Amino acid sequence: AREADERPVSARAMGCGTGKPAAVSPLGGSPVCTVVPTKAADAKPVAVVLPGGYAKQIMEDSPFTYHILDDPNYNMGNVMSFDADRFVEEAIKYCRTHGIKGVFGFDCFPSLLASIINTALQLPGPSFLSVFHCVSKYYMRKALTPEVKVGMIDPKTCAKQVPPNPEEFPLVVKETDCQFYIGTWIVHSKDEWVTLMEKLSSRDQKLHDQRKQFYFKWFQQLHPQNAPEARWEDFVLYHSEPYFAGREHQIEIVVDNGKELVADTGDMIKVGDILGMFVTPGSFEMPKVFAHDITKKLYDMGYNNQALDLEFIFTESGPQLVEINSRYSYMGFRSWYEVHGTHAPAATSQLASKPCLRNLENRTRSCLGEPVPKFPSDSNVISKLAVAVFTNKTGPVKDIVDLDYLEKVVQEGKAECWVPKPAFKAGVIKETDLSYGEGNVFCKLGFIMMTAKRTDFEATNAAIRGMFKNIFREADSYLLVQDDEIGYEVDKNALLSLDEAPASRIEAAAAECCC
Repeated sequence: AREADERPVSARAMGCGTGKPAAVSPLGGSPVCTVVPTKAADAKPVAVVLPGGYAKQIMEDSPFTYHILDDPNYNMGNVMSFDADRFVEEAIKYCRTHGIKGVFGFDCFPSLLASIINTALQLPGPSFLSVFHCVSKYYMRKALTPEVKVGMIDPKTCAKQVPPNPEEFPLVVKETDCQFYIGTWIVHSKDEWVTLMEKLSSRDQKLHDQRKQFYFKWFQQLHPQNAPEARWEDFVLYHSEPYFAGREHQIEIVVDNGKELVADTGDMIKVGDILGMFVTPGSFEMPKVFAHDITKKLYDMGYNNQALDLEFIFTESGPQLVEINSRYSYMGFRSWYEVHGTHAPAATSQLASKPCLRNLENRTRSCLGEPVPKFPSDSNVISKLAVAVFTNKTGPVKDIVDLDYLEKVVQEGKAECWVPKPAFKAGVIKETDLSYGEGNVFCKLGFIMMTAKRTDFEATNAAIRGMFKNIFREADSYLLVQDDEIGYEVDKNALLSLDEAPASRIEAAAAECCC
């Protein structure tokens, strides 16, 4: 009886907090709304935008009433095809009608939609202006790192565009509104450039125009004095920028009532230009001035709470921004284990007994303007690794990978879980799946998720070598990535308040150039 009373109820529109369908249906059938009931007294109603599989985190007792605003037409892999304006208009009506007090999204584009709803309804979340400058990497560059050369790419004419000079390769092409390397291409040569431009020019130009009009409309309504373009036709959806060689690092920053708190740090370890491993904590001294300056620029635009994922590299002239994302990072993200894993974490797993550090409560309290309660930097330093698994072979997956051994690795707790990618799920690796590395020679099969001690990376490397040797049937069929640094302890209060500046800015900036 209790399960029957408290299970989530789906309908086109719902009575707020009652779990009973209302008679009203949103125009156009979007969004589909689900209310997760709670017995908590005076529970604040919070809306979650396009959570997809992460909705599993919300299906539990809570001190809040969650309204899940979803749409079956949304696909992270093809975000440009989504009718964002219709969704936002209906979501604003729904949130206003049901007295929603805060709105957030788990991922980048949902966080943009949440920022429009928040700004339109004057809720505590980050402004549309600030989140736009995270989601659109072209305008991010223009506002945060104007010294970096970027090139505009117009899909209508790019197939006829003169390729960059040979010395400019490799370079990076990025599409707006994307994440997880969707809509990001590393281009090594003129031939790869021509092929990519032909691909972009073949896309539906009506969808591009629709997205530009969407941006323009909401800037005119919410931030008319700060609109980056005077005409909708001039919004840039694709651009090119330099490829910054070297190891990438991450700082996970939580903006919390005028403070910038460090939740975690991490390294992104590469083999050539292929990203092979995410690992925490990071192996670097905190670049305090750099991180503060980037965060402060967004804070001044209205990024007043929630988390930022700051990605950068160290250069001879100091830290250089790779990109910034308007969400928590996915370093050690337990939801990967719970949502994507083929098994629940084994009893021997160290992670199984750890709290979910990028958790629902943090996001919820942030969107309400309340303090964030949980930080990885408050807990013991345990390394979380996401080890990418690549192959250069084609054919049936079972002929490339020992599937029984892969399952055994997880069951015995040597790895937390296996996170498969589409090519692995399809069961057959095709030539077109080989899309990583210069010359497109590798296919990403998935991630092995692990927990280890970063101070003992040699033992971790030995474990990874052993797993890969046994997972793959042929010795020359995979890409091996290895950790090679000791992680630094994370100081939650390493950064300054957003309302103050360094006491000796010049000396501090000069010191960061030496990292």
